[in-house]
Amino acid sequence: MRPFLDAVAAGGLLFDGAMGSLLYERGVFLNHCFEEINLSQPDLIRQIHADYLQAGARVLTTNTFGASTPRLAAHGLAEQMEAINTAGVRLAQEIAGGRAYVAGSVGPTGIGLDTLTRPEGLEAIDALEAQLMVLLKLDVDVILFETFGVLQELELITRRARAHTTKPLIALYKFKPSGLGAEGQTPRQVAKRLIEAGADVIGANCGGGPDLMFDVAPKMVGLGAPVLAQGNAGRPSSVEERTIYVANPEYFGVFARRLLKAGVAAVGGCCGTRPEHIRRMANATRMMSADAAVAPRVEITAAPRAPAATPLKDRSPLGAALAEGRFATSVELNPPLGFDLDKQLRAARALQAFGVTTVNIADGPRASLRMGNLAMARLLIEAGVQPALHVCCRDRSFLGLQAHLLAAHVLGVRDLVIITGDPPKMGPYPHSTGVYDIDSVGLLRVLADFNRGVDPAGKPMPAPTAFVCATGAEPAAIDYERELRRLEMKRDAGADVVLTQPVYDPFKITRFLDDVASLGLPVMLGLCPLASLRNAQFLNDNVPGMSVPDYILARMAAADARGEGQAEGVAIAREALDAVRHRVQGAYIMPPFGRHKLAMKVLEGFI
Repeated sequence: MRPFLDAVAAGGLLFDGAMGSLLYERGVFLNHCFEEINLSQPDLIRQIHADYLQAGARVLTTNTFGASTPRLAAHGLAEQMEAINTAGVRLAQEIAGGRAYVAGSVGPTGIGLDTLTRPEGLEAIDALEAQLMVLLKLDVDVILFETFGVLQELELITRRARAHTTKPLIALYKFKPSGLGAEGQTPRQVAKRLIEAGADVIGANCGGGPDLMFDVAPKMVGLGAPVLAQGNAGRPSSVEERTIYVANPEYFGVFARRLLKAGVAAVGGCCGTRPEHIRRMANATRMMSADAAVAPRVEITAAPRAPAATPLKDRSPLGAALAEGRFATSVELNPPLGFDLDKQLRAARALQAFGVTTVNIADGPRASLRMGNLAMARLLIEAGVQPALHVCCRDRSFLGLQAHLLAAHVLGVRDLVIITGDPPKMGPYPHSTGVYDIDSVGLLRVLADFNRGVDPAGKPMPAPTAFVCATGAEPAAIDYERELRRLEMKRDAGADVVLTQPVYDPFKITRFLDDVASLGLPVMLGLCPLASLRNAQFLNDNVPGMSVPDYILARMAAADARGEGQAEGVAIAREALDAVRHRVQGAYIMPPFGRHKLAMKVLEGFI
């Protein structure tokens, strides 16, 4: 394996989940010392590590969180400190077997800030240092200081550790539910102090669920050290006199994706999480990580490819517009929640009459249950409207995706938008799973082969397909360099055009266009006309990859006060398109709430 810090820097590194709450679920009483189980029931510890490894974790945490002398003394086990820590490390290393990193866990002593300044406080830090020295002697891959609610205690032990070793040090702080530290410290203030203390990786764990992690961890990004976030399975709730955690595994999968897209380098679970939570998080890290161990399950090699059998200009009206350098337009409409397509068909006909090149049809947007978009695409074709079909890698196996694409071609679909797709979200079907046999880059390679008449196994097809393949990009992505690398991979895989996510910052639009010019891919600028100040704030606060500048929020606030918020949103979108009209190949409009007339207002005068 690569050095630990290189793996963190690559992004998408997955840690394991809880140990203590899982031991309790598996029969260890709360009054028992959980760390002593390393000695008395080693097979139980082995099984938990193995379960997390099988779930997709690439960092296993030793069962040594409370194995410092002061905490062991409460159970009469102070004299066994070294034996308990040694067993904890050996068990994790045995299961990891070179397939995962081993993090030596050190938890707080339980002292308060007032005690820390007294002699007994320094004795407690000395005890943590003694435990640390045992873990270092056992050659763990990384030291993990976790769940420290007293920032000064975490700083002190981190500084002492840095004086002893060059091994990677992780320092995780336990924030209050308010998103602040015990003394009111902001996440940025905590981050800077931990970096100054010598931590290589910083972050947050415990204290709350994924929502708290999403509140604090992204604010620690970009200050000089990678960030790790490990949330509880929600805040503990008392149900029939039992303490349970209410955030289900699906919820964790969604927030893992959001955290990684917000720039957090590594994720994992804390109290109440189980292997199933980690398995769902692995769906997110599978797309975000450069680690081959968590790559999509089906690899499609990037061998040199012959040109497609059908020239771009002959595949569809969109292909012709792209090939001839004409301004192309696409407007997104979602399939209905039920069976009635009349509203969508009326909107699509109006857009076609207006001059829109294609109507984009999303594929299970936000992982919600909607009519399959292929049915809607076929009805649009019968109505004389050219559809662009989103194809999401989330819901179908590798074989299923190929069958779906071949069926789409037979039904007359020629324009595709290839996306990896967000993990299934928490909702009425929490046990639905994401497949992710392949990601968008791999699927683009499959389609490039289809277009030249070859299947993924290298066998000739009865006839080549004639698809136009669009791909997505986020000009405002937190990990911008990664986004550019991914886009280059998509171009090499066979993408014909780029559709961007909506961007409201002119600097980010210009930067993106400058940086992708050398790729030679036409760009269609994504625009989502804001409907109101509330809509703008929601996009800014809750949608990774989208940011609305303060001055735009101020414009929307003033417009809302005049009762003109929707008109102002259209004006802002038109200004953005007008500023770069000479640099883009077209526009991709995502009207809020399916309001297709707003898209037409944005495009007035441009087509």
